[in-house]
Amino acid sequence: MTTKMGLTLGALVTALCLVATGAGITLLFIAHGMPSHTDERRATHLTALYEQNYIKLTPEEREPAKQEIIALRTSKWKLYDAGLNICLVSPLILFAILHFKLWDLRNLGAVKTPRTRIGLLGLASGAWLALLPALQLQSDHDYAQDDLTPAMDTGHGSLWIVGPKLSLLVLMILLTLGRFVVLRSVLLPANLWCWNSGRPYHSLIWSVLYGLLASMFAVLIVWSVSNFSWALPSLMVGLYVILSSRAALTNISTQA
Repeated sequence: MTTKMGLTLGALVTALCLVATGAGITLLFIAHGMPSHTDERRATHLTALYEQNYIKLTPEEREPAKQEIIALRTSKWKLYDAGLNICLVSPLILFAILHFKLWDLRNLGAVKTPRTRIGLLGLASGAWLALLPALQLQSDHDYAQDDLTPAMDTGHGSLWIVGPKLSLLVLMILLTLGRFVVLRSVLLPANLWCWNSGRPYHSLIWSVLYGLLASMFAVLIVWSVSNFSWALPSLMVGLYVILSSRAALTNISTQA
């Protein structure tokens, strides 16, 4: 890649992120001023009836009322969700561009892991910990958009979310301790794409293992766009942690 092409592509990506961030903020602003339904009084009445008869009626009998409520919805939450996704992702990409100097796309090949093992472990722990408030934010997010069972016990504000939070916390501690032990002899920073040509078998094992994990995270990122928006920053940081772990373990082979 030539210098001109690297700078052009880097500048283009940077500009797109800036434009996307502005567009996301605009979408959130527009959505904030919009009503949820074209006729709020009618929607409230139908929702109350729907809830009162929810248990009495079969799913087939509830469907017409459900569809009538859906027909009254505006594009408020679609715009809000789109703006939220953009605002969660674009600033993180902009930070990565500045941190790794990717305004020149040729620098992509020189991206490195965190400088120290503590830095890598701290980044991993931070990504895990960020999922704890993300669970609550997603719960509030889903509840605000629920126009079919707004007053029923949907779990909002209850203890149902404590279990996943505790599980994430325990998993975070175990994985952090495990990573601390496994990476005890690595020399950082390492190039994110490093490959130990002297010990290709070791490099292949770590690349396949962490490549599968990275693929799983990529799938989760795509899934989260429409199902768990608040997890997007954590998952994107987690993807970098996975690639950094692979590089570190490949680098430890280099030192053997």
